[in-house]
Amino acid sequence: MCEDFEGGAAGWEAWFADSAWTECAGCSNGVNNPERIRLENDPSLVHDGEWALHTPGGEGAGFQGGTLRFASCAGAPQSGCDLIGYDRLYFRAWVRLAADHDYVHHFLGLGGTEPDAYWNANGNAGCRPQGDRWAGTRVDLNSDHELFFYTYHPDMNCDSGGYCSGDYAQGICDGCAGIGMPCNDGPECCWGNHFSPDVPVVLPTETWTCLEMSMELNTPGIADGSMTFWVDDELGHEATGIRWRDGSDLQLNRAMLEHFIDPGDTDHPNEAWFDDVVVSTERIGCGAPPSEGTTSGGEGSSGGGDGDGDGDGDGGDDTTPDTGGGASGTGGSGPDSAGGSGPASGSGGSSGGDETGGASAAGGSAGGCAVGRPGVGLGVLVLLVLGLRRRR
Repeated sequence: MCEDFEGGAAGWEAWFADSAWTECAGCSNGVNNPERIRLENDPSLVHDGEWALHTPGGEGAGFQGGTLRFASCAGAPQSGCDLIGYDRLYFRAWVRLAADHDYVHHFLGLGGTEPDAYWNANGNAGCRPQGDRWAGTRVDLNSDHELFFYTYHPDMNCDSGGYCSGDYAQGICDGCAGIGMPCNDGPECCWGNHFSPDVPVVLPTETWTCLEMSMELNTPGIADGSMTFWVDDELGHEATGIRWRDGSDLQLNRAMLEHFIDPGDTDHPNEAWFDDVVVSTERIGCGAPPSEGTTSGGEGSSGGGDGDGDGDGDGGDDTTPDTGGGASGTGGSGPDSAGGSGPASGSGGSSGGDETGGASAAGGSAGGCAVGRPGVGLGVLVLLVLGLRRRR
């Protein structure tokens, strides 16, 4: 999938209908709430071309942000579709934060389910994954804009006792049991574990930054999965030795472009902009802007999408708990604590010289969405073909 938002001149509804996104939080029946999510054509707030995505977090929307979700549908892109999965995916976005930005609940994410279980990625808050329903991770940031992985996996650390007791814990366990993830070791509350680099990696404000992440599923029966993120092509953090799944039917088929903020999380707009987004089976890199721009719905771009799921990783609307707690705060335990429980891994090594090509190889770039020019990775082209089916 490749999205440069250059179809924005047609208006949100036409652009979204001709895009590869399958869900939107901040939209209703395909119509966006411009205080939560909109297309931006201010030249000073666009990375490349004429359009970018803007999540204003306006006061009239309770300072909430918005979300777009991509799913690798086997047919026309739409919520609830049958899925094509992969063992490893890369997700790259250029991002820009406002000068006074200080909060976001969730940011960029990758994940997946079994091919015929689209909705199993939603409604998993507080539950320990069982290795068969879903897998996912996010690159989030705390109030100091320090980046970290916020991750659910079968071997994660969960809270028990204290706040996680009585009716509260029983309610979580009853809900988890109802979707096939019972609390087998007694009452527990599972919120995403944090994997952070030893030296903090800070996402700056008031400038465009290239943020890329990757998630690789493990070989069933072996804890050899991993997740990695890069900032401006520099390794930010890598965590290895993760067990995501116990069977090969669970695969990666989702990417979440989120600036998700719950009502009450903040008291002012936390504006963010996104541009030049790519999902690929190969390392993407930051590349350079192309010499000739393309539009979202033009020749060689991804095809349409509809559906109005919320894309927050939760249930069918924004009132359902999402897939984990907040990313801010220090110490303590519970859903809104950055301290709490969870393993921390080391800073990891390099990602390997054989992965530095992909979509930004010599002769091309990953800055926009033109296809057919040298250097656009095979993984990008494979995913683009899925979108083009709808146009035919």
